[in-house]
Amino acid sequence: MKDTSTDTPINIMYCEGNTDGTVGGSFFSLLYLVSGLDRNKYNPVVVFHTEHSLLPRYHEAGIKTLIIERPKPWVASPPESIIGKLFHPLTRTFQKIFNFIKFFPLTGLSYARLMRKHDIKLLHLNNSIVKNHDWMLGARLVGVKCLTHERGINRRYSKMARYFASRIAGIICISNAVKDTLVSHGISDRNISIIYNGIDPGIVKVSQEPSEILGKHGTEDGQIVIGVIGNIKEWKGQETAIRAMPEILARYPNVVCYLVGDTSRDDQYYKDRLTGIIRELGIEKNIVFTGYTTNVANYLNIMKVVLHTSVAPEPFGRVLIEAMSMKKPLIGTRAGAVPEIIEEGESGFTFEPGNHHELAEKVLAIISNDSLADNMASRGYEIVNSKFNISNNIAATQKLYQQILGK
Repeated sequence: MKDTSTDTPINIMYCEGNTDGTVGGSFFSLLYLVSGLDRNKYNPVVVFHTEHSLLPRYHEAGIKTLIIERPKPWVASPPESIIGKLFHPLTRTFQKIFNFIKFFPLTGLSYARLMRKHDIKLLHLNNSIVKNHDWMLGARLVGVKCLTHERGINRRYSKMARYFASRIAGIICISNAVKDTLVSHGISDRNISIIYNGIDPGIVKVSQEPSEILGKHGTEDGQIVIGVIGNIKEWKGQETAIRAMPEILARYPNVVCYLVGDTSRDDQYYKDRLTGIIRELGIEKNIVFTGYTTNVANYLNIMKVVLHTSVAPEPFGRVLIEAMSMKKPLIGTRAGAVPEIIEEGESGFTFEPGNHHELAEKVLAIISNDSLADNMASRGYEIVNSKFNISNNIAATQKLYQQILGK
């Protein structure tokens, strides 16, 4: 008998768990993934916990989005009286119990109802096994398959993280470095897959002329621009780039270093510290804080060399493949996943995290040799098309969906 049934797209709910107000690489990775899904097979519904500047891009791609605010924890007021101080340990214990119930079973139950309302068959969490346990619980309550991205290299994994790691359907690691970290902490690789972040070089497009960007920040034509792209956070290591500048300027006084990225309220202390270091070194005219940008390509376009300066192991480093798409030579820290992306001496250089002397040496090697810079740029473009193209990422992710859903 001929099968006349018609397959309908499977509803997949995605959740971006970041709530600090900044838009980082995970937002873009998710955008590229859901925009490229086979919509005949999968219907994405994306949940965010806060409004953010990238939402219009999701809407332009025809992606349904929901804003579900996370409940705020209850914090007991500091005790004023002697009696209050006496009972403060008991109050703190009650606070922990109350917040656990509020954030785990009760919030998990509300997420379960949300998934049932939208007829969700698969929950894809966008961040880490150390987060979103209330979502994982909600999925179990309604029998929805659940997988999570692991985008971080963490120092510890809680008992809750270990519990769910062995019970969810899958963990997507964005690099071998991320997987190795999980395994080294005793988490089984039984349900772990490695799927590199991807990008479509064709969509990395410049929307402003170089003169506009340079003029906006008071940089003159003819100056050499290098830069770090990433939110201003201590572990991102912008300090290393700043401290490398005096050695670079000793040979090329016309170099300017752009620090491109947003600063959250929690990270303002770090930006203040960087500002103090810049003042001490007397290089105020050679460092530019640009703030947040909606189009990284505009800034990559003006850079002679793109720097990656994280002092902690980088789980991936999306800006590296964005720079490769723009045919820019790279210099990145020799830690985490960076050596999986940069071919040493071919598409760029690596250096010891935090070693500003070595960074300065590598910058000078590239900006003093146009032939070397051009060769690195060309090789990087080849690599991003063959290894880190978004089509590879989407195909591998959809194959994993099929395995999990049994289709």
